[in-house]
Amino acid sequence: MTEIKDLLKLSVDERIHLVQTIWDSIAADTEESGISDEHKKILDDRLEAHKTNPDDVVSWNEVKRSVKKIL
Repeated sequence: MTEIKDLLKLSVDERIHLVQTIWDSIAADTEESGISDEHKKILDDRLEAHKTNPDDVVSWNEVKRSVKKIL
């Protein structure tokens, strides 16, 4: 099994592609996972928004900073 530390050594483009591939596999399995139609629509909308503008992202550091402000 591949270690997370090894995956983090991939280039940004490679990691984005990996995440998209994983996300697509999750979306394909939604019927089996019991996700409601409402949640499926939300996920589909978010995936489409990402495909439309893949550079519109927030870094992990930004996420952590915003969470720390709330706490």
